[in-house]
Amino acid sequence: MTISDLNHKRIAIWGLGKEGLESYRYIRSHFPHKKIILINQNYPETLPHDNNIHFMLEADIKEQINMIDVVIKSPGISLYHPLVKIFDHHNIDITSATNLWFSLPRTATTIAITGSNGKSTTSSLLAHILNGMGYQTELGGNIGTPLLSLSTKAEYYVIELSSYQTADLNSAPDIAVLLNLFPEHIQWHQSHMQYYKDKTNLMRVGAKINIFNKTDPITSEIIPQIPENSLWFNDDKALHTDGEFILSDHDILGAVTNISLLGSHNYENICAALTVCAALRLDLKKCFKLAAAFSGLAHRLENLNINGSHIYINDSISTTPEATIAALKCFKGHNITVLLGGQDRQQNYSSLVQYIKKHPEINLITAYETGPIIDKVVKEAKIQNSLYTALNLQDAVSQAKKITPKGGIILLSPAAPSYDGFKNFEHRGQIFKELSQQE
Repeated sequence: MTISDLNHKRIAIWGLGKEGLESYRYIRSHFPHKKIILINQNYPETLPHDNNIHFMLEADIKEQINMIDVVIKSPGISLYHPLVKIFDHHNIDITSATNLWFSLPRTATTIAITGSNGKSTTSSLLAHILNGMGYQTELGGNIGTPLLSLSTKAEYYVIELSSYQTADLNSAPDIAVLLNLFPEHIQWHQSHMQYYKDKTNLMRVGAKINIFNKTDPITSEIIPQIPENSLWFNDDKALHTDGEFILSDHDILGAVTNISLLGSHNYENICAALTVCAALRLDLKKCFKLAAAFSGLAHRLENLNINGSHIYINDSISTTPEATIAALKCFKGHNITVLLGGQDRQQNYSSLVQYIKKHPEINLITAYETGPIIDKVVKEAKIQNSLYTALNLQDAVSQAKKITPKGGIILLSPAAPSYDGFKNFEHRGQIFKELSQQE
């Protein structure tokens, strides 16, 4: 569906968060006098000052459904929400800001990146490289900048897509990248298998080039027939790391000791970004130098540099056990107190607990919905590490300051989403920053 298709449609925007409000702004810019329906679960604090809007609650949709021809759904609202079936029953089209943006005519190259872990870092890293190579590059999508707000003058678009955005994607980027797959977002997708299917829809919409992770086991299970127009990273014949260097086949691009990003998992993210650069026929050695200088993003293994007796690392972005294992590996051999727990998405914590079991220098403090679940796995594993429970993040940080040796690391890497206690992972990370400054 294109913007011109909406000309004679009665439009509803469902969900009034950041992307929903940007969708409203975009639609209004094209149709200054059209009546626009705004739908939300509850009454928002503010609505746009616009005499041509009609607000309705989700609870009232059934009574007013004849007012709607097409719904622009925000990504946070599940594709499997009961109201979606009602819209379908009434032959009401459902689209998204993502699909509207992809339908726009453009001459620029579009690169879409998804994955359970690492997509924000890889997307930002690739945009950093392309800008550093002198190309006008726009970065947007799930990373926080709505697609419909991006400049139209870019040479490259680097788009981070969540599974919420790929699930109903119906247009293809030029290059599609799948970093990895781990169990996630069961509340939205209803099952982990549906999550994998929705996530990998990006690789089925017909990109000119698909890029996959050779060493990711779930990828090969979910996509047994890899498209012919595919490239690999983490492949000895392509972009990979041997732990000492980043290489393209046998060609050494640079040493990992030059890389600013923490953790061997980020070497893989660099390989993914450089695989895109290889597809674009850029100078890989120059691209590596730019990648090596990239220092990372807030809330992703962020060293808060607090002047106190402890080192505070904000890794609030880590919402899976696998991401937390990667974070812990960055500080192997250090005394660590890791703060765990968040919204329950039926993830398996056995691998995380087994890793911690092998490292007695790691203390655990658990809280929130998954706190008791992790505690149970810890006790069943009979590990010797110190285990503490906390009421909330404030209590967890307070306890961590008491039990962590001087010079030790207090690591917020929750291995779970934030929504049971915070607005989002950024909010959780910001609260952690504020608490760390009170030492």
